[in-house]
Amino acid sequence: MKIINKISFFTLAIIILSFNPVLAHVPYNTYPDWQSSEDSDNGTGCDFGDVNGDGYLDLAVSNGNDITMAHNFVYINENGFMPNIATWVSADSNYSGHCQFGDINGDGYPELMVANYISDSWQPAVVQIYANNNGVLDTFPSWQTADSIYSFRAAFGDADGDGDLDLAVATGEPYHGHFYPNLIYFNEGGTLETTPGWISAVSDASYDVFWVDIDNDYDLDLAFSSVAGPVKIYYNYGDSIGTVPGWQSDDIDNGNSFDFADLNGDGYFDMGVAYNTQLDGSGLFKIYFSNGDTLHSSADWQSSTTGYGSEAVFSDVDNDGDYDFITGRWWGRINIYLNSSGNFNINPDWISGASYQSVIENITFCDVDRAAEINTHITFNVENGRRLFYLSDRQLQSIDSVIVDGQHLELSDYCYHLVAGWVSLKDTPSQQVIIYYSNSPHKDMAVSNWDRESYIFTNTNIYESFIAGDANGSGQVSGSDVTYLVSYFKGNVQAPQPYLAGDANGDCLVNGADVTYLVIYFKGFGAPPFYGDC
Repeated sequence: MKIINKISFFTLAIIILSFNPVLAHVPYNTYPDWQSSEDSDNGTGCDFGDVNGDGYLDLAVSNGNDITMAHNFVYINENGFMPNIATWVSADSNYSGHCQFGDINGDGYPELMVANYISDSWQPAVVQIYANNNGVLDTFPSWQTADSIYSFRAAFGDADGDGDLDLAVATGEPYHGHFYPNLIYFNEGGTLETTPGWISAVSDASYDVFWVDIDNDYDLDLAFSSVAGPVKIYYNYGDSIGTVPGWQSDDIDNGNSFDFADLNGDGYFDMGVAYNTQLDGSGLFKIYFSNGDTLHSSADWQSSTTGYGSEAVFSDVDNDGDYDFITGRWWGRINIYLNSSGNFNINPDWISGASYQSVIENITFCDVDRAAEINTHITFNVENGRRLFYLSDRQLQSIDSVIVDGQHLELSDYCYHLVAGWVSLKDTPSQQVIIYYSNSPHKDMAVSNWDRESYIFTNTNIYESFIAGDANGSGQVSGSDVTYLVSYFKGNVQAPQPYLAGDANGDCLVNGADVTYLVIYFKGFGAPPFYGDC
């Protein structure tokens, strides 16, 4: 068994001593454990992606903002060590906003997309993509939009449900009153068109864009967060995306960033927004809960403080099975509001150290050194022509393989989004879809800053390795593990150490079903033991 699963002592204590209450824990120091050497390039966007296919996620940082023309950087992860000096530097320089990785041509290597906010003299710019050639990024963009546009962010998603990544672009520049329609550039045969195939009927100045299946109808709807206006969602009707918003918030505010996740376990996405006090904004962090397939139009929760809100993201930082709210501000500190069964305190439960206050632009997560990477899978029994599949996690490490009706798909037959945690298929399955992927409960937190170095806050939880099904801790799975489990159930030996090593069938329990699973496996009639998403 070459796959190694790891679990924190904290999580293990919850599993074994579940009858004892345990306080939530934010596993970060109040200071960053890693800082980039580059510190004066007006960092704006950041994203993780495996550029060279070595299994470790690399860190991209896009630079410039509205201050200076700057190069973009990628820090290539060296077997779990993130170098402080950028490994890759773009040959061109721009006033860049945010960036995102995405495998546009389905070859297994993600391209790097950068939304350029402005050009000289506050004129519009272009969105660009740096091609990835078998693990090496081009230093000059190989694609750009045909028209000049103001864009602070753009996002990959499967707009038309054909299994490849299209690009949605948030447009506009509010400081000088430039309001534009938002756009989608469609992917045709692994290449993005340079002119938009979808144009919104509404013009605004949007600073963020996100693809989300807000109504649970198995296609991706498109959300935009605008300045001096409401948050808008354009519904995907299967054969087209509406050009007029199907939902919008009651708040007319200055939304700088937003994110979506199911916060209360009802099966529907909720929304968190970072509002900014500039341009008459409230400066609050807010959460809008869903009412079935529709978001509440007014916020259900808001922070106690206001300011230059710039980032809002959901991640399960305390590894308790629900998504916490992580926020940032310009000239501020990172705030983490822990989720307690869908409830949030109005004051943050964790704040980064005052010495590391910064102009925060973006926050993202991954397990940099793969310290607790879990290889797992989820099976879907398909109905109603479904081709979009959300996994039970977000901010994934990788999508490893997809099996549809017993056949392994080629990389070009599906697309995915690691942060949002979905897979979209090219063709409609008839019965079953199995998605193998890697996740980690040990996520590190990366931050891009406009005024200083980029940061990584390393997850401080300690994790212990184990092999699924290795109940006796011998380092391999064999018939002796069956004997050990039977003895354990009879009370003759101690529990497997760690406890989940005895979970052979991935259901996050250790019981007689694991004995049956191992016996069937050793007889050659079943799959090897695997890790549950516990």
